[in-house]
Amino acid sequence: MTPGFRSVVWGKKALKLALLAPSAFGRIREPGLFVLVYHRVGAGMGREMDLPTDLFEAQLHYLGERFEPVPLADGLGRLAAGETLRRDLVAVTFDDGYKEVYAEAWPVLREAGIPATIFVATGFLDGDRPAPLRAGAGGQGSPPEPITWEQIGEMMASGLIAVGSHSHSHADFERISKEEAEMEAALSKDIVERRVGERPEIFAYPRAIVAHEDVIARHYRYAVAADGTKNLAKSFDPYRVSRTPVRASDGMFFFRRRLDGIRPLEDRVYDRMRAEYD
Repeated sequence: MTPGFRSVVWGKKALKLALLAPSAFGRIREPGLFVLVYHRVGAGMGREMDLPTDLFEAQLHYLGERFEPVPLADGLGRLAAGETLRRDLVAVTFDDGYKEVYAEAWPVLREAGIPATIFVATGFLDGDRPAPLRAGAGGQGSPPEPITWEQIGEMMASGLIAVGSHSHSHADFERISKEEAEMEAALSKDIVERRVGERPEIFAYPRAIVAHEDVIARHYRYAVAADGTKNLAKSFDPYRVSRTPVRASDGMFFFRRRLDGIRPLEDRVYDRMRAEYD
């Protein structure tokens, strides 16, 4: 971690600490489903969306001790059925489809026995589109490279990994036409099915921008965004499933706090300050 990035991380932690008291009033105590969203792990890119591998490992250990980790599709199905949960569920997801999911995150997931869903931007994996995440500032870290379909197949064979769609080109859905959204939804679904032999049931909106829900509903059973709150059966919306982004500056303290069910007021302030989402 470079000195410049370290100072940014500590600055963001200070902002979060200042907002601890007001945010605590939003604690959600009813059991529900947390959906965590990661991007890169152990890439050394010096950015918020790249977690050190040891931090990722510590977070998974915490999840295994304190929650019921579930495949995302299972957790969503239980909410959709209105099941009364006895404890909080948690589902792990990754966006875009970077090579570190296989090289760095997969060994940790496999050792912990924790399932995960990878939302792939199919154009990125097939080499038709650039990486959704840019390289680190000043060229720090390796350029983003995709995971391979063969690696995905190997992980899926374990029964721990599922694949969802993250569109084909990773275009902002609020900026494209209904016809373009239809193409993105259909093409990415068809490519995933052809490559891994299973039709994806869940769609992740690029950059967490919810738009063209009617189009997505024609192709997928569920769709996820990133509002940062816990999902509850009583307010469940299958095409606006909330996810909680996990950032490098969270460390373990703020990671645990998010999973205490406290509404992330600091996230809304943070989102106004950051230059990009993913």
